[in-house]
Amino acid sequence: MKIVLVEDSEVIRKQMVRLLADVSGLSVIGQADNEDAALELIRATVPDVVLVDIGLAEGSGMRVLERARQIGFAGKLFVLSNRDPDFYEMLCARHGADAFYDKAYSLDRLMADLQAAADAKRNGS
Repeated sequence: MKIVLVEDSEVIRKQMVRLLADVSGLSVIGQADNEDAALELIRATVPDVVLVDIGLAEGSGMRVLERARQIGFAGKLFVLSNRDPDFYEMLCARHGADAFYDKAYSLDRLMADLQAAADAKRNGS
C-alpha cells in the first residue's frame, strides 16, 4: 500500500518513515513539507493513503485535504496532528479526512488502522 507523508518537521517525517517501515505491506512513496508539493505528489503518485499534518511550512493541511478531494483523490486521507482533537477531528472530516490521529496519543491506533488497510488491500477486500 502506497503512502504519501505530508509533514513540515523533518524530524517527525524521519520518525514516521521508520515507524511505517515496520508495518507489513506499506511503502512511503513520497514526502512533502508544504501544500503545493503535497498536491503535486498526490497527482503524480496516486497513493492509497495520504498522511497529513495540519500545520505545514507553507500552506495548510486543511487545504491539502480539501484540494486532494477537489482533484478527485479517492484514497484515504489520514490526519496526524498535535492539535486539539476535540475541535479538529470534526473540522478535518468536513474537509475530506477519513480519520484523525493525535500525534501524542494515537500512533498505535494509526499503525493498527494502516496495517488493517494494507492487509485488506493485499487480500483484495
